[in-house]
Formats: sequence, C-alpha cells, structure tokens
Amino acid sequence: MHQCRSLSTAAAATLLAAALLLSGKGVAAEDAAYNLPPGDGPPPTVFDRIANAGTADDHDGADHVIVYNRTVNRVKSSGVTYTDDYLLYKVLTPAGCRNQSVQRWRYEPWSSFVDVREVNIVRGEETIPVDVALVHELPAPQSGIYWNAAIKTLQLPRLRVNDGIELRVFRKGYSYALLAEEGGVTGASGARDLERTTTPNHVPDDDKYIPPMPGEYFDIVLFQTNAPIIEKEYVLSLPSDKRLHSEVYNGPLYSSTSYSADTTRYAWWAHDVPPRTSEPRAAGWSDVVPKVVVATVESWEAKSRWFFDVNEGQFEVTPEIQAKVEEIFEVAGVTAASEERKAEALVHWVAQNIRYSGQTMGEGEGFTLHSGAMIFEQRSGVCKDIAGMLVTMMRAAGMDSYAAMTMAGSRIEATPADQFNHCVCALKKADGGFEMYDPTWVPYMNDIWSKYETEQQYLIGSPQGHGLASIDYSPPEESPLFIRHDATLSEDGTLAGTLRLSGARAMDSRLRNLVSGGRILDVEDDIAELLSNIGNRVEIARLDHVTLNDFSENAWIEVDYRIPGFALPVGEGLEFQSPMMSVTMGNGWLFRAGAYDWADEREGDLFLWFTQLIDGRETIRLPRGYEVVDPPASEEVDETYASFKGDSEMDGRNLVITQHAEVRRRQIPPDGYAGFKTALDEAHDWADHVYRAEKGGER
Repeated sequence: MHQCRSLSTAAAATLLAAALLLSGKGVAAEDAAYNLPPGDGPPPTVFDRIANAGTADDHDGADHVIVYNRTVNRVKSSGVTYTDDYLLYKVLTPAGCRNQSVQRWRYEPWSSFVDVREVNIVRGEETIPVDVALVHELPAPQSGIYWNAAIKTLQLPRLRVNDGIELRVFRKGYSYALLAEEGGVTGASGARDLERTTTPNHVPDDDKYIPPMPGEYFDIVLFQTNAPIIEKEYVLSLPSDKRLHSEVYNGPLYSSTSYSADTTRYAWWAHDVPPRTSEPRAAGWSDVVPKVVVATVESWEAKSRWFFDVNEGQFEVTPEIQAKVEEIFEVAGVTAASEERKAEALVHWVAQNIRYSGQTMGEGEGFTLHSGAMIFEQRSGVCKDIAGMLVTMMRAAGMDSYAAMTMAGSRIEATPADQFNHCVCALKKADGGFEMYDPTWVPYMNDIWSKYETEQQYLIGSPQGHGLASIDYSPPEESPLFIRHDATLSEDGTLAGTLRLSGARAMDSRLRNLVSGGRILDVEDDIAELLSNIGNRVEIARLDHVTLNDFSENAWIEVDYRIPGFALPVGEGLEFQSPMMSVTMGNGWLFRAGAYDWADEREGDLFLWFTQLIDGRETIRLPRGYEVVDPPASEEVDETYASFKGDSEMDGRNLVITQHAEVRRRQIPPDGYAGFKTALDEAHDWADHVYRAEKGGER
C-alpha cells in the first residue's frame, strides 16, 4: 500500500511539473509538493531559464545567448518529416535587442512548409504574446540563383536588455544540402509537448514534400554557432523498420537511443557550448564545429545509383547540340585529335558560354539537372546545369560522361548523407578510371578542374553505383606565381621598369581575373592600384597581357611603369624597399597568405583554398657610382606547412633581390599554425627591409 502511495505521489508531481512548465509559473515555493530529495529541484520554467542564463559579462560580451534549443523530427515512412522547433533566446546588449528585433525564417516552398505557431517575449515574470498573424511571407533576397525562395518575418515589440524570446515553429518537408545555411542553428524544437502529432487543417498534404529519394532521410546538425549555447538537443524519431547511419564529428556530444513498437528514437545534445571564434580565413563550419551526421540511405553506392537514375533523361543530344560540338572541334582544330584534347575544348566552351544564373524549372529544382537542350537554349544555369551541359556535349562527341556531386570548400564525411553543394562532370577513361571536369569553376582558367577544389570528395552518379572518391593533393609548384622585375633607379629617386607576372593553375585563374574581373576601361587603373603598393605616383607607360580566352598558354601580365620619388634621399644616399616584395605582400589576389597580419595564436583551422609557390627575382640598376653595401639575406624558414627564403646581392651596378615562398596545404590545422606564421613573418620582415644605396658604397 505504501508503494502505491509513492507511485501516485510521483505521478502527481510529474503532472504538476508539466502544468507549471506550460503555464510558465515559478515553482521554487512548491518544492515541497514534489517530495524531492535534498539538493534536487523541479524542472526549470521558461522564467528560470532566462533568469539563470546570465548577462553579457557572463558570456564575454555576447549580444545574445541561445538559452534552450530543441528540435524534434518525426519521419514518416514516405520520408516526409514533421519538425517541431523550440528556440529560447536571451538578448544581452542593446545591439542584441536591435539584431533580434525582427525574426526571420528562410525556406524553399517546393521542399518545405513553415508555420510560426507561437512567439512570446519573456520579461521578468511576465510572458508577452506576440500576434503570429503579423508574420509576413515575402520573396527571399536572391542573387545568381532565382528559385523562388521565400522568407517569413515577424517584427517584435521593442526589446529590452535581458528579455527572452520564445519561438515555436512547425516545419514540414525535407532537407536538401544545397539549400542549407552554413553556421546557423538548425531549427529548434519545443520544450512543451513537442512529440505530439498535430497537423492543423491549413498544413498542405504530405505528397508535395516527399523527398527526392522517397522514404529516405538525412540531416547534418551543427552544435555550435556564433552565439553561446546553454543547451541544445536534436531528437530524431524514425519508423522502426528504418535503419540509420549516424556519427558525431569534431567533438563530443551526449546521445541516447530508445525504441517502442513503432519507432526508434535517437537524441543528441550538448551543454554550455561557447561561440565559435571569428578568425580570418576560417575553415567551413561543417569542418570544425561539433556536429552529428545522420542518413537512412543504405550506402554511397545507392546514392550514386539514385543520382544517375533521376538525371539520366536530361542528357539527350539534339541536332543543334550535335552541330555545335562539331563546330567547337573545328574551330579549336581538334576534330582529329585525342579525346583528352576534345574534352578540354568542350569544357572551355561551356565555361565561357554558359553564364551562372539559375532559373527555376519548377518541380525537381535543386536536385534534378536541367536538360541539355534547355541550357543550350537559355545559355545559363547553376552548377548542376552547367555540368549537365558538358555531360551532354561530351556524349554528343561519343564520350562516356556522367554527372557527379561534390562539396566545394568543405569535407564530406563517411556517413552517406547529402553533403553536397556543387555539381561537376566525370569522364570515364579507357582504363576504367575517371577524369574530373568542372566547367563552373574554370571560366578564364586554362585548366579542366580548379586547384581551389583539391583534396575534395565527390560522388559520381553511375548505373552500377560508385563510392565516395577524392581529388588528389596539389603541391605548391602546380600553382606558381613567377615575378620578374627589371628596373632602373635614377639619382633623383625615380624608378622606371618592367614588371611581369605569370602563373599556372590557380594563379593562371587569378591573373586572368585581374584583367577580366572588371570593365575593360578600368584595367589600367586596376593594375596601377596593384603597383600603388610600390608608390602612389605610379604612371603606366605600357600594359600587355595574355589573350584572356586563349587557354593554350599560361596567364601573364606585363607592365612598363614609372614612379617619381620612389626612393627617398637620406643624407648622401637613397633609401627604398623592394618593389617586388611590396607588390607581393601587399596584394591578397597575388599572395593570399601574404596579405594578412596574422595573429600570434589561432584556435581553428586556417583555410586558404589552394597551395601556392612564389618565385620572384628583381634587378634594380642603381645610379652610376651608387652601391648597396652588405646586401642582406633573410633567415631560411622551412616549416611543415609553409616556407620562405629571401636573398640579395650586388652584381656590378645591379641590386638583385630574390624570394621563394611556399604554402604547402590549403587547410592548415591549429598545431601547424605557428610554423606557418613563422614563415610568413619572415616574408613580411623581408618585405619591410630598407635598402640604402650610397655613392661609392661608403656610409
């Protein structure tokens, strides 16, 4: 009998806790009603959570804190997902009040439905409801991709510092990797009765939101953002007959798994997560923050077969496309050439002639490639359409080509979730291997695959099903920048000379874009700006460069210039710094790593996109009778991820200055940052060195 009374008391306490949580009433005074052991407390109310969340001083000056964030996803057998989101913020500063004054929910109407169910301002012991009928649905700002994305907005009442913002949102649909916003908190779900199954009458039918792979589910959930998080939980409820791949990356998370007769319930959660530190040239969020990746699809091979099947009908060769392919070969002089040369001619035609501008095709947008005929007619599309145009043209030429998916700028994990943001082309070779082509990333580049995309995973869509593969590492010497500078220094300090820049692979692209990136009328001004690091009185006498759409040679730019007052007269001599080093270290377009004043320490990975070699030599002819005494040499720094060596010498009247720098990985981990910085610091010191030329070499 005593045991029955205990169970009844416990049940009553649980019901009371739930009632208090729903009402938002404080429960400190009712502790005794719970019959709790000493030291235990009742479940926190929304008021408790806000009160205990601290102030800006407790969170290193953060403008707001994510107090509680919970997402519950209920997946149906069709793959349609019902998501209940709960998000509780606390604004900590006036800037936080301003930044959170308008709440926004971005979504794609063809893949998801969003219903803002409840919004409250929590102020002290009071809850102020916000009328959700005031939510506005608007076209989302769009640029480059015009797929009719939408945004819902809600203007909140004037906020005060230490206010809470409580949001409950229902979503329905499916996730798609191309549409995710990196760095954001993926939904959050309610603290109150979240796993109930309620579907208001105005929610559209499920049929509209069946995912591209019917019956399958995936998600990539990040557990860190740019604001501190006190508590975050992600819950996934699957039908019991669905199996799940899941793995935690980039840090520990709590997790649990439970099941009933009909469902299996997975949960992952974290407490007291600091904000991600903002650092220049940081790696992608997905590469470094704690995350869980989940997928129900059987394998990468199954994903590969699906991608092939859903797009195979899009590569039909029309007579117009066939005629254009033959014309391209004839103009390029490769009609009787090898398949490799023909493929190169096609990738450059597509890259130069299909502009990046995505028009919606309606149903299937975002994962289905537009047909080759449509893209050929419109001459525009996004990456998947540009890649599909190349696949179609290659097939018109009798080549065995396929569409493939990749993730530009971030790592694809082993879990077979939809971790893609880019589409490319794979050409099957006679030996059974594949050569990868990316027409989207090689406009004005004499390469078939950008060196910005090395060490990047990809998945080819094929009938037999392929596994995940990876692009090879590219050493610095594959993307060199050669600098040759010959100049004459006059006794009045005027410098006149010729600067020639040339480069291959990644640097071929960057040099061509120095010329092609703006208006033709502005090119000379752009080059003058480049030389302004030497002196702001630069006068351009002649400018020449590679023919931009001639991909038979590496890019080069050559400029004759004159800079009055370059060298400063000091006493009986002239003082100056190396013009070559000023150009190199003062322009991130030429030397990305050299343009930053790197911090002494770093928390996260450094991401530079490509490796690079700098090979520079300049000869400055001094005025008659002048000499640089004891020309210096830099320290030689040879670290794992970067190196630098500079030297100088007198050769008759000529001062010869050289530099050799290497950045050896595109992504540098924190434990390699110190060595990287040592090499770059030495390069900056070499650039800062002041040379003094004196008559007769005497001081």
